[in-house]
Amino acid sequence: MRKGARVIDLGCGAGTWILVTDFISSLEMISPIFPTEGLPLNVEFIECNILDGLPYKDASFDFIHQKFLTTAFTQAQWEEKAIPEITRLTRPDGWVEIVEGSVYLISDGNATKRISEAAQNFLKSKGMNITIGEDIPRLLENTNAFSEIKYKKKAVVLGKKGGKSGEETLRFYIAGFGSVRIVLSSNMNLMPEHYDALVETISIEAEKTTCTTYVDQYRICGHKK
Repeated sequence: MRKGARVIDLGCGAGTWILVTDFISSLEMISPIFPTEGLPLNVEFIECNILDGLPYKDASFDFIHQKFLTTAFTQAQWEEKAIPEITRLTRPDGWVEIVEGSVYLISDGNATKRISEAAQNFLKSKGMNITIGEDIPRLLENTNAFSEIKYKKKAVVLGKKGGKSGEETLRFYIAGFGSVRIVLSSNMNLMPEHYDALVETISIEAEKTTCTTYVDQYRICGHKK
């Protein structure tokens, strides 16, 4: 990346990605939970909503990074708001990198299947695409703004069998299922405590030698014309 390049990380959470990245000259972060102290001088955090448009001029950034926002947007919002805004902000000859994971866990475990299917049905009812990562290359191509689009799909094994990334991914999904406890337990006709027990069983199933749990992850890179 050229000296003085500007980078923006959308949906950055606590800013982990940029705080462990050392190649960036100037970076903007979009997040409501960012740190406020000990930041590099070339890093700025702001809180705003991409669906309302971001406060930057066209072609403001050399590199745009976005990760794990599958459930942040409906299919229509991806098509009509998120992808067009990302495209608008990217400079000619700049790059976009989007990483998304499917919501649906693939497993032989009964508890994992039950909760994954319940989550899938709930999100679909809200207009969300749980495998949006498979569709993003098409959305970027439809803008007619990218000369090159790269796509990679990877199966991430959850739990210790998947190494450090597998353990972290398992924790991520357990926390995610916990955050929708009230809605999913109601949809599944379960008492909340029974739902909690089912979520705990997901971890147990992932570690069984007779059962493998994995989730599809997608990485898409686009080179702006």
